[in-house]
Amino acid sequence: MLIFLVIFSLTQTPVYTSVSDSSHTQRVTGQQKNGACVCDVRSLAWTFPAIKYENVSGLVEDCGHALETLQTQVEETKATMPNLLATVENVTRRLGPFQYLNSNGLYNALHLKQLGDELQDLQEIIGVAHNDNPSKETRQLTTDIADAKEKIEKMYKDNVFNLETVKENLRRLNNRVQSCRTISSEFRSTCSQRLMTNISSPVVTKLSSYGKSYISGAWGREADPDSEERYWVQPLTSGHRSGNIIRLYSSFSDFMAVKDPKDEPVAPSNTHTNAIQGPSTVLYGEAVFYECYNTGELCRYDLNTKATLRKTLPNAGFNNKFPFCYYTCRDWSDMTLSADEQGLWVIYSTLGDHGNLVVSRLDAESLNVTHTWKTHLFKKSATSAFMVCGVLYATRYVDTYREEVFYAFDTATGHEDNSLALPLEKVAAGVANLQYNPVDRRLYMYNDGYLLAYQAMF
Repeated sequence: MLIFLVIFSLTQTPVYTSVSDSSHTQRVTGQQKNGACVCDVRSLAWTFPAIKYENVSGLVEDCGHALETLQTQVEETKATMPNLLATVENVTRRLGPFQYLNSNGLYNALHLKQLGDELQDLQEIIGVAHNDNPSKETRQLTTDIADAKEKIEKMYKDNVFNLETVKENLRRLNNRVQSCRTISSEFRSTCSQRLMTNISSPVVTKLSSYGKSYISGAWGREADPDSEERYWVQPLTSGHRSGNIIRLYSSFSDFMAVKDPKDEPVAPSNTHTNAIQGPSTVLYGEAVFYECYNTGELCRYDLNTKATLRKTLPNAGFNNKFPFCYYTCRDWSDMTLSADEQGLWVIYSTLGDHGNLVVSRLDAESLNVTHTWKTHLFKKSATSAFMVCGVLYATRYVDTYREEVFYAFDTATGHEDNSLALPLEKVAAGVANLQYNPVDRRLYMYNDGYLLAYQAMF
C-alpha cells in the first residue's frame, strides 16, 4: 500500500511531500504553482506488476479449463452411475449364495462331525447292499468307507481339519454307493449303449399355440410307456415365472393341428401355493410333476383324482438361488423334473454342494428321494440339463441358433465326461426346458415360445 503525505504551505516554498509504501519512505521537493503543490515523484515500488498479473491470469485460465473438464467428468459419471450400481447389485446378488466361503464356522469340529454322520449313513447303506447282493464293488466300498471314517476320527482328535478333501472323498463314496444300489440287469439291458452319440436336426418345429410372448415353459409327450398317448404344453403365463394350466392333446396329429385341446388347471391361480413355478414340468404316469410356487417343494398333480401331493426337496435352492445361467440366466429354473427309462428324476443344486449340479431319483408316487448323486458341474455354467438312460446331460449356449450337449454324468458308474460336443439346432436364443422322452427317444425343447423335438441317437 502506498501512502502519500502531502504538506501544503501557501506562504513557504519549497513544499515537501512524503511518499511511503509498505517498506520505503521518500522525501521530494515540490513547488507551489497557482495555488497547488506540484512535485515529481518516481519510484520502482509503484511499477505495475504486469508479469505477476500475467502469471496469475494464466493460472486462473488453466483453473477454468480444469474446472470445465471436472464438470464434464462429473456429468458423465452421473450418467453411467445407474448402470454401474445395477451391475454391482447384480454381481452382489449372484455372489450371495457363496458367502458361506467367508464364514468363520465353515471349518470347525461341528461340520466335521456332520460329515462323519453322513459317512456313517453310507456305511449302513452299503452294509445292506452287500448283504443283499455281495460283489467286489460292495466289498471294496466297505473297506473304503471304513478307511474314510478312520481318517475323520483322526482329524477330529488332532483338531487338524481339511474339510474340502473330506467332502470330495465323501462325494465320490456317495456316488459309488448310490450307483451300486441302482444298477440292475433290466437297467443295463434297456440302455446298453449308455451314452448318446448324436442328435438329429429338429423333427418338429412349431410355434406354441400361446404365441411367442410366452418365452418360458415346457412341452412334451406322456413319458410313461404304460400310460395313454398324450402331448402337452405348459407355458408360464405370469411374469415368465408361474402358471396353473397344462394344455393336453390326445394325439400328435391333434397337437400339430391345435385340435380339441383340453386345459387342465392344476391350481386355482398363478400364485396359488399349488401353482407351477419355473419351466420344470413333466407329465409322467397320469400325473403332472413340477416345482411348487414360491417354495422349495415338489408337487405332483394327479390327473385322475385331481389331488396334489407336496414334498420338500431337502436343502435344494429355490426362488432363483441356483437357476441355469449360461450366457443369460433363465429365471426360476432352480429345480428341473426329468423322466427316462429308469423313472422320475429331479435336477437341482444346494449350498452344501457349492452350487454344483445334484441329481436325485424320485419315487413317482410318494415324491420321496431314493438316491442322490453329486457332480462337479457348476449349475450356473449350463443352459439346461436332462436325464437319458440314467445319464445326466447338460447343454450350453453356442449362439442364437446353436446349442450343444457338452457334459454327461453316468449314475451307473459315477463317471463324468465333459468332452462331449453334440450339436442342437434352435430357432431362438433362449432354452427354457429340454427333456427326454423314453417312449419315442426324442428330446423336447421349449425354445422362447417355439416347440422343437429331436431324435436321440445311441
